[in-house]
Amino acid sequence: MDAFKAYWRAVLVVALAMIAPATATVPPYPPSSVIEAINWHVDTHRTDAGGSDLWPTTWGADGHIYTSWGDGAGFGSDFPDEGGPDRVSLGFARIEGLPSDNWIGININGGKQAENPPSFPKRGKCAGMLSVRGTLYAWMNLQDDTWPHVNHALAWSTDKAATWTRAPWVWPKGEGNFKPQTFLQFGRDYGGARDDYVYVYGRNEAGWGKGTHGYLARVHRDRVQDRGAYVFFTGVDALGRAQWDADVGRRRPHFTDPSGVESITVVHNRALNRYILTCHRGDQGTFGIFDGPEPWGPWTTVAYYDNWLGLKGKGKGRDMLFVNIPAKWISFNGRTLWAVYSGGLDSFNMIKGTLKLGGDASSQTDVGSD
Repeated sequence: MDAFKAYWRAVLVVALAMIAPATATVPPYPPSSVIEAINWHVDTHRTDAGGSDLWPTTWGADGHIYTSWGDGAGFGSDFPDEGGPDRVSLGFARIEGLPSDNWIGININGGKQAENPPSFPKRGKCAGMLSVRGTLYAWMNLQDDTWPHVNHALAWSTDKAATWTRAPWVWPKGEGNFKPQTFLQFGRDYGGARDDYVYVYGRNEAGWGKGTHGYLARVHRDRVQDRGAYVFFTGVDALGRAQWDADVGRRRPHFTDPSGVESITVVHNRALNRYILTCHRGDQGTFGIFDGPEPWGPWTTVAYYDNWLGLKGKGKGRDMLFVNIPAKWISFNGRTLWAVYSGGLDSFNMIKGTLKLGGDASSQTDVGSD
C-alpha cells in the first residue's frame, strides 16, 4: 500500500510540474492603493541607436536628458554591436526635446558623429547616471574580469559628459559584495530632492537572475566622490524611520522578490509624491513596477509581467536589462510617463505609459513637476 501511495504521489508531483507556469505570476508585494494600473501605448513606441544598449537617464542642469550606451555607436547608428567604425564599449549622449515632439539624440562622448572622442572605447559599461549641482555621475562596471566578478567604480564629468574622471577607489569584486548600479532620480539637476542625500540602488555580486534582493546606500550630495561618506540601509525602526550604518556588511535589503531581482531603478513622481521602482527577474519580458512613500518603500505592486510588451524571445539575448523612467518625461500631474529600455533588442527604445490612480491617490501631494 505504501508503494502504491508513493507511486500516485509521484504522478501528482509530475502532473503539477507540467501545468505550473514557467515563471512566477504572483508579485512579491500587495497591490498599490495609489496607482492601480499602468497602460502602455504601443503606438507611441520609437526606436533608435541600433546595436547600442543599457540607456540610463538623468535630468541635467541645462534641462536636457543625459544618457549612456554600451557596445555600439549611439544615436543615428544602425551598426550591430559586432562592428562599425564608431563602436565604443561605453559612450555618452544627451536627448534634447520632449518625447511627443521631434526630440533628438546627440552623441557627446564616442559614437557616430560624436562631439568628443570616447573616454571608454574598449572597456566599461554604465547602468546608472545622475546630475547633481551641474556634475554628472556614473556607476561603471569596469569589465576587468568575467561577469559578474568585476570591480565597479564611480566616474564624473564637470563638462556635460565631454570628458570623465574616475575615482581612485572601487567597489570590489567578490561573491556577495555590494555592487552599486543606479541612482534615485528627482527633478532637474536633482531638484526637488527629499533631503541633501544622494540615494544609490545596488545588488550583491551574483550570477544574472540569481539575486533576490535589492540594497540601498546613501551619501551627502557634496561627498559623492568620497567612499568613506557612504552609509547603508539596515532596515526601519518601530516608527518606520530608515536606519543607516557605515559598515557595508550590515546592509539589509529594501526590496525582495524570491523569483529574482535585477536592475532596480527608482524615480520620484513629484505630483503623486510616490517613488516608482522598476525591476525584472532576469529574462526578457519579466518586469515589475512598484511604488512606495519613501526611497526604501514599503513597496506595493503597480504591475507585474511575465511577458511585458511581448518581449519574451525577441532580440538576440535573453537578458531584460534596465527600464528607466526619465523624471523630465513625467507629466505635470504625474499621470503620464515614458519608459526607456533596451532589453535584448540592443537599441534605444521608448514607450508612453498612463497611470490609473486608486482611491488613495487623492491623499498624495499634488505639487506638479520641475
